[in-house]
Amino acid sequence: MVMRTLLINQFDFQTDDTEHKVFFMIGNMDTVRELLLDNFNSLESKYYGKGMLKYNGLRLYITIKEIPEVIKMLVGLGVNIYGIYELYEPK
Repeated sequence: MVMRTLLINQFDFQTDDTEHKVFFMIGNMDTVRELLLDNFNSLESKYYGKGMLKYNGLRLYITIKEIPEVIKMLVGLGVNIYGIYELYEPK
C-alpha cells in the first residue's frame, strides 16, 4: 500500500461565503460519469460551468454552505462519496 501526504484546507462554514474549489471523491467514476454530467453540467443545473470531472471525483467551485446540498444531490443519485475537501494551495 502506498501512503501519500495530502494537504487540505480547513473549512470555516460559519463565516466563509467565498467560493472554493471543493473536491468530492467519488467511487466507481467509470460508471457514474454520465450521471454526473447529466446532473451537474446541464444548462438547467445550478452548478453548470462550476465543475470539473476528474478520474476519481468531481470538483465544484461553490461556497462551503452549499456542500450539504451537493451531498444530498449525490446521495439521491446513488453516488458513493469517499471524501470532501479543498486541496491546499499556498498563497
